[in-house]
Amino acid sequence: MTVRARWSPGWYNLDQSLKVGDRGTFAFLRDLPPPGYDVMLANSVGTPTHHWNYWLATVESVHHSHFGALTEVDTRPFGQYTFTLTDGRWVTIEAEEGPGHVNAASPGFPRADCDPAWADTDGWALDVILTDVVPHPTDPAAPS
Repeated sequence: MTVRARWSPGWYNLDQSLKVGDRGTFAFLRDLPPPGYDVMLANSVGTPTHHWNYWLATVESVHHSHFGALTEVDTRPFGQYTFTLTDGRWVTIEAEEGPGHVNAASPGFPRADCDPAWADTDGWALDVILTDVVPHPTDPAAPS
């Protein structure tokens, strides 16, 4: 199964990393996805009413509305997220103290195009295509 997923950062190292070509277990909100999407990738932001599904999937593509295709978004280093474009340019965004501010960028990356307000307006949200999606065997919602 192929799905179109929305990745919307909650910052504070609450979000899942994505890398094109990688296969892994991803968490998805069971709530209704935003219009135009099949699912919403989960983060640790939300209310206690949010329930997650865990699925195995391969990241086919990642796309940012302003910068285009990405190869990766790395959320693992504490306090920052790194977005890497397909041409190798990258930008590291603050995820703790003042989310949305540029911490560093590769030469040629259009730093001035990064609006700090994006942290609060979904400007860093990503469109993600996932393939070979199947429920994780440990997911209680998975078929037995």
